[in-house]
Amino acid sequence: MKNNNEEPVNVKLLYREFENIITKPQGIVQEFSGLKDMDIYNPSVPFTIKGATYIAGRVEERSSERSRVMFFKKTGDVWDLCKEAMTFELQDPFITFIDSKLIMGGVRVVWEEGTNRATAWYTDFYIGSGLDDLHLFASGPKHMKDIRLVELSDKRIGIFTRPQGEQMLNQFGCIAKIGFMIVDSLEDITAAKIEQAAFIEGIFRPDEWGGCNQIHLLKNGHLGIVGHIAYGEEKPNARYLHYYGMSFIFDPVNKRIVDKVKIIISRDCFPDGPCKAQRLSDVTFTSGIQRLCGNKAVIYTGLSDAQVGSAVINDPFAEWEEGVGKLE
Repeated sequence: MKNNNEEPVNVKLLYREFENIITKPQGIVQEFSGLKDMDIYNPSVPFTIKGATYIAGRVEERSSERSRVMFFKKTGDVWDLCKEAMTFELQDPFITFIDSKLIMGGVRVVWEEGTNRATAWYTDFYIGSGLDDLHLFASGPKHMKDIRLVELSDKRIGIFTRPQGEQMLNQFGCIAKIGFMIVDSLEDITAAKIEQAAFIEGIFRPDEWGGCNQIHLLKNGHLGIVGHIAYGEEKPNARYLHYYGMSFIFDPVNKRIVDKVKIIISRDCFPDGPCKAQRLSDVTFTSGIQRLCGNKAVIYTGLSDAQVGSAVINDPFAEWEEGVGKLE
């Protein structure tokens, strides 16, 4: 179901604008300890519980996508493995807090027996008060990643969805769309309900895809979205992927974008490093931002499916907190 007909801007033009207008951030690679010969990437944004700062990371061997989500505790400039925390057979973890409860999610993959072929995947949601009591409370529809939750001003729950695949191509002529809906409580979140979310237009062209990774509730009730936008490039030896961090402002009442999509980070903002495969060399899978004083933010992102990077950027939502775009 559509709710408007805004025309999206080509991601290549968005990247060109980012290159021409923005002084590119100079990112760094995060250091992890406690695991040898394993890649840690596509993390959550750091979060704090009882005075300690943690991050969830996707952990796997370079040659495999059979991953675990594990937690790491900040110690100086290093993330140390948190051995007392629970471990989950998930990919691409994310964290939010709703009604003061910790919500951890990730992608659960169903593998064909005896192979590394994925036959299905689901976004699973866990809830708890800490890292040792998380339990499953909801799962999304089959073959849907990038489902994110946010507590709205009226305490209801906003849900961003991301249907993608052959059905989308056949029905709508595109690879993926982002959807949005509101439910009264966490208990109302079901796979069937998630599939009813209305589409948000004006984000992706038919040959592009992406999703929401983190949602910020702004002072005027609008939502600041941090996500990713991507496209594929056919080359003689492989299909190369180009992933960029993006942001936009969304009005949950009128269910429309009120500020354009823009790129806020790219792989070339970080030092060269290892790739899971060469075709992933231009991939930044952005987790989200930590907002700072002085209209700055720290962005966290996966790098080429092999590392975690962070960088100080201009806060993409700062002007909206200063009164620009106030609700009438």
